[in-house]
Amino acid sequence: MVKTHVDLVMVTYESALSLPTFFQSLRQSTKLPFRLLVIDNNSQDQSKAYLQSKAQDHFFRHKMQLVFNKKNLGVAKAWNQAVRMTSSRYIVFLNPDLKFTRDWLPKLIQSAARHKKAMVVGAKILNPDGSIYHAGADGKIRGKGQKDRPGLLDQEKKVRWVQGSCFLVKREIFTKIGGFDEQFFMYGEEVDFCWRVRKAGYEVVYAPVPIYHYRQGANITRKERLKLRQRSAQLLRAKWKKK
Repeated sequence: MVKTHVDLVMVTYESALSLPTFFQSLRQSTKLPFRLLVIDNNSQDQSKAYLQSKAQDHFFRHKMQLVFNKKNLGVAKAWNQAVRMTSSRYIVFLNPDLKFTRDWLPKLIQSAARHKKAMVVGAKILNPDGSIYHAGADGKIRGKGQKDRPGLLDQEKKVRWVQGSCFLVKREIFTKIGGFDEQFFMYGEEVDFCWRVRKAGYEVVYAPVPIYHYRQGANITRKERLKLRQRSAQLLRAKWKKK
């Protein structure tokens, strides 16, 4: 299935509160060989110290690479930075505020391998209470707010876009459509990327792989977050309204 390793990429910014859960869960739930690249966007909290301690941990020491940017580059630019620094066929982009479930990584890889035309594979993103946050989108977000249960959205499906807290990308697509659009500082970059993948004639696939998302990856104010969301929504509208 995977001959060497899978590259996992996580971008952090003021993420110290989320990191312990992320690393504990990753260690417990990830058996497939992986390398973790963590890019910190100049956090001023305890993120850097925590990451440096994990890089010395026996489990992560040979699996983990750290990059400390001197300023906050935003998500899309940091993701592109990560693409240049990694080498595996599959790259999985992750938020720092996640909790993984058993066999999550081989399930994503298997889905990607089954769908030859799929260049992006997204997971079933759950809220901490077990309700669905995002199960891919077909114009509207599928399953949002419904309590997850066996049989609910448990089939792979081609969708328009997937949510960006946990998604797999096949490296070859970057040579075909380029990287993430760096106009998007935070939010919207994965939507734009998915739309570009589909415009190029490839597929975006939802895989029913449950991942818990705590939605507190960056310690920024609600007002700042809303402003970033609004700017990204404006960028998406301006970029795609004539396409």
